[in-house]
Amino acid sequence: MFLDEIGELALKTQVKLLRVLDGTPYYRLGGLRKVTVDVRIIAATNRNLEQGVSAGTFRNDLFHRLNQIHLHVPSLRERKDDILPLAEFFLAQQYPDLKFHRDTTDTLLNYQWPGNVRELRNVVMASAVLASERTIRVEDLPAHVQSARVKAAIPAPAPGTAEMALEDDEAALTPLDEMERTLIMRTLNQTEGHQQRAAELLGISRRTLSRKLKAYAFGQSR
Repeated sequence: MFLDEIGELALKTQVKLLRVLDGTPYYRLGGLRKVTVDVRIIAATNRNLEQGVSAGTFRNDLFHRLNQIHLHVPSLRERKDDILPLAEFFLAQQYPDLKFHRDTTDTLLNYQWPGNVRELRNVVMASAVLASERTIRVEDLPAHVQSARVKAAIPAPAPGTAEMALEDDEAALTPLDEMERTLIMRTLNQTEGHQQRAAELLGISRRTLSRKLKAYAFGQSR
């Protein structure tokens, strides 16, 4: 039995789970007789349970009951070798006829993926929907992922060139704004002007999309 986000479990429920794991019989919901379970438990969490024990938000006895074999899975940005195989796997599941352009794969590798594998899957699906050809290009990626390509192309400033670096950063905003504007307009065309659906495909909020449209002086479509 797989228990996801075990760190979010309320303290009262933790007590009940511990009793079940210790073999205590229990009533099923609506049941008339007690039963026991015979399963192997796999639990996952994004939280530091040891800190939760110290803070009193996670029971010490339940922690040690679950922590017999501990597997630490690094974040996606710490295992970049997994990014492209996962992206190609997600793409093949839904859109087997599409492929990634080389510049696109470079951009995916440069992005930090704060949302880990779930974010990667959402980005792949959204980009596949927006792709106008059989090859997913950088322009098909959400704007916040495209920015990884621009940042990677800007070299670190040398010592004593702070003023020059600031001027370069200001100049670098222009192509990024242009890519963002193009992507937003393509997405709105894809959704026939429906801003809510466009915002979902872009991975931003409706409010953010409206603010950007006003900044671009595009006006409100719907």
